[in-house]
Amino acid sequence: MNLEQISVALKEQVPDRDDDIERRETRLEVFGTIAFVGLGIILAAGVVGILYMIITKMILGGEAPILGVILANLVVFGAMALAYVVLREDLNERKKKARSVSVPPTAADVDIDTSKLLSHRIDQPARSVVEGTTDLLQAQKKTRQS
Repeated sequence: MNLEQISVALKEQVPDRDDDIERRETRLEVFGTIAFVGLGIILAAGVVGILYMIITKMILGGEAPILGVILANLVVFGAMALAYVVLREDLNERKKKARSVSVPPTAADVDIDTSKLLSHRIDQPARSVVEGTTDLLQAQKKTRQS
């Protein structure tokens, strides 16, 4: 059977919204990327400015060099921890997208409480397929001849 005509008729009846949605999602993703890169640049400039102030005023200025070193380390490692969290979440999101596209979820991925599946207890195991099948066969009794 040739189903091309039916397919064309169905496409005319149903508007093609998937392309429009995908285009909007792509634009939104690009916008989000630009926004977060801009925010990252501003935050990095802020961290550099804070470090500059700590180094020039506290450490090199001689006001409180030990406190300045501690604050500088706090700022540097805080920025590194924040970058790690953001990058890790981005990686997890990309893995999740890749898995959802390539492989459908299996029963192992879904949390199912198997203790609630049966409402009654099974006392005896299921019978075997071959159990008792020879009972239906008709056998002739053979006697020994001496």
